[in-house]
Amino acid sequence: MKKKHFILSSLFLCSVIVFGQGKSKQHINILPDEAALSSRVKKIDPDFLKASRLHAKAVGDTLYYRDFQDSIPTGWSIVNNNPNNFQWTWDTIYKNGQYSSLTDIITSTSASNGFLLLPGDFYNTPMSMGVAMNTYVESDSIDLTNNGVQPNGFCNIWVRYQQALQYCCSAANRIVLQVSSDNFITFQEYDATNALPVNATNGTITNTINISTAAAFTPNIKIRFLSEGNTHYYWMIDDFTVIEGPENDLELREPSVEFNTTYTYNPFYTQIPYDLFTPLRISGVNANVGCNTLTNVRLEGAFIHVADPQGNPGLGGIFNTSSPFLTLANFQTDNAVGSTPNFVPTILGEFQVNLLTDSDSLDENPGNETYCQRFTIGDTLLARDDDGYGGGTGPGSYVRNGQPGGQLAGDKFGLLYVIESRTGNGGLSKTPTSITFAVSDDPNNIGVEISPKIWEYDEDSLLGQTGSVAAAFGAEVASSFIPYTINLIDTLITIPLDNGSAVFNGLDSGQYIVGWEVTNTNGGNSFEVYEDASSGQFQPLATCFMDLAHQPGWGWVNANPVIRLNMKNLPRSTGIQETNDSNISMSIVPNPSKGEFNIQFRTDRKSIFLLEIRNNLGQLIHSETISVNRTKSNHFDFSNLKKGIYYVSLQNNLKNIVETVVMH
Repeated sequence: MKKKHFILSSLFLCSVIVFGQGKSKQHINILPDEAALSSRVKKIDPDFLKASRLHAKAVGDTLYYRDFQDSIPTGWSIVNNNPNNFQWTWDTIYKNGQYSSLTDIITSTSASNGFLLLPGDFYNTPMSMGVAMNTYVESDSIDLTNNGVQPNGFCNIWVRYQQALQYCCSAANRIVLQVSSDNFITFQEYDATNALPVNATNGTITNTINISTAAAFTPNIKIRFLSEGNTHYYWMIDDFTVIEGPENDLELREPSVEFNTTYTYNPFYTQIPYDLFTPLRISGVNANVGCNTLTNVRLEGAFIHVADPQGNPGLGGIFNTSSPFLTLANFQTDNAVGSTPNFVPTILGEFQVNLLTDSDSLDENPGNETYCQRFTIGDTLLARDDDGYGGGTGPGSYVRNGQPGGQLAGDKFGLLYVIESRTGNGGLSKTPTSITFAVSDDPNNIGVEISPKIWEYDEDSLLGQTGSVAAAFGAEVASSFIPYTINLIDTLITIPLDNGSAVFNGLDSGQYIVGWEVTNTNGGNSFEVYEDASSGQFQPLATCFMDLAHQPGWGWVNANPVIRLNMKNLPRSTGIQETNDSNISMSIVPNPSKGEFNIQFRTDRKSIFLLEIRNNLGQLIHSETISVNRTKSNHFDFSNLKKGIYYVSLQNNLKNIVETVVMH
């Protein structure tokens, strides 16, 4: 059986998306559900509506090609569903507007001879609110038989084209490719954003979409590029190709590294305290998007310790997991979950998770079956961003009932955090101390007065209801007695929390919204923080919330603002006390051993530590709290355990030491 074990032992680069600077007013979502597709879309497996976004060289033959030289091709048409002139066009020059510049031009292979263009900024300048577009460009009939070589078409069909896109301005807006085999009596719809976050831009890319669910074994099709609901920015398309796809192609969809799996809405953390790190689960969808049945398909995951808290090289691979083997027929999918036990860290520092969906067969389209994500385990900081700042978001970025926010005191904005203790500590061990905000460079921030806030949140009050998101909000549990006034030099500010039940009694286990309330607008100014698009692509919907003062009522918005929660020094286990810093060393003799060994400790003052011993799967073998006064030696007999490498960690809230012991 061929396995790609490189994914389990080596590091690879994680992708980063650059966030756009343009802004446009966005609407607030009242309920946490995505916009419905057109009623004319065929009822098919929702998994098949996911685009297969690939960036490898074409596997099969080219069945159709248009480079849009000199004009819109014969047989292609442009349709505008709104009573205005805001529609697709053909051009050789980009038409810029107030939120884009002349540099925002497609750099496709044949851009000089023309391309398809939807210049939303040009149409809506200088209108600040913008007029929504609803327009598509439709192809002629596309022959998929390879000039009669395959009369009934092929089993795997891709479209590939070059595009430049900046996505405006709400997740409810549509940037889609539609495919029909019956002249659009029915059709299927595919995301054409290449997973681009709202308001982000990706320059010129080659976008490839697997349309086999609409085009497999079909002699001919038509396609449409549809923009609906968008107002600003742009979409440009060039060098459109239809090609035959691979026979063996396994794709990883919806990969996830899941914190707090007991909740429907649980964020991904880029930084998290050790004590709040609950067992981490991997999941994803194994999708067979090729023609052949694949055997021994499974999702594999590897946890790698990249660096220690001081930035020194880490221990490398420390934990592996996988889903059970199964067989997948073509176009079949499987919701895969890593086997238990889930990952529990034994050390602090930076980690990378590598995911791979694999099978016995040689994948003819490598590159769409892997995923990676990094996070850091520390002492006090909870964060959902990874410093990939760009653009801004806050009450002034949104509108409700035609009136924008950001103009009145009482506007509120917040981000969902889940507070759970892996080690069972509660109450005062989970005490918030302050909130950190990355203040954007918008001059309207200056002089605005804000108060940091934490609100209780309970998703059970929302799930299954048809009412407002506000039903899930509870009491305010933390704030600041004295509001903070934003000044010119502020970038990354940390505002203390000194009022509320959570400050004095700690946070109970549960969900909370961490953010701010505007207390003074300084004459109608707004306040906003930077967004983080690179980590935002991993965050679930309905985890960022807005309440506008002119019409109170919480709703969710599709954003990932840089709002961080700082906690008191958290203990590593029940019974460990906070101590002054001390020098500590640990040695294991003999090592290697046959299972019996001594652990010798040395410290320069009396200190209390948690001692843990785990196997190479991360399973806890032994745990105890020890007191060390200068020197101490403990004897252990694990001769009944399997041979292999075991990890011994010694830690308190200030120190963390890890040694390995080999049992043979």
